[in-house]
Amino acid sequence: MIPVGQKIELDGSAFLGEKRIQGSNMGSNRFRKDMPRYLDFYLQGRLKLDEMITRKGKLEDVNEAFRAMKAGEVARTVLTFD
Repeated sequence: MIPVGQKIELDGSAFLGEKRIQGSNMGSNRFRKDMPRYLDFYLQGRLKLDEMITRKGKLEDVNEAFRAMKAGEVARTVLTFD
């Protein structure tokens, strides 16, 4: 995510090829329609979410989870409220 107020620079010639910039929030998903489909895909084994988890921990491990994320040591960490 780009921090609020962060400026970016683009090469103007890139837009001569009819390119454009378009923003997206949460992948432009349609939550009420897409989330039930994703859940069905997961339950059917077609969406492999469990395989995307690098590390699991408890909520009190949140600082370590952020450190590992910022260091590039993990792709996904799941924290539980146990």
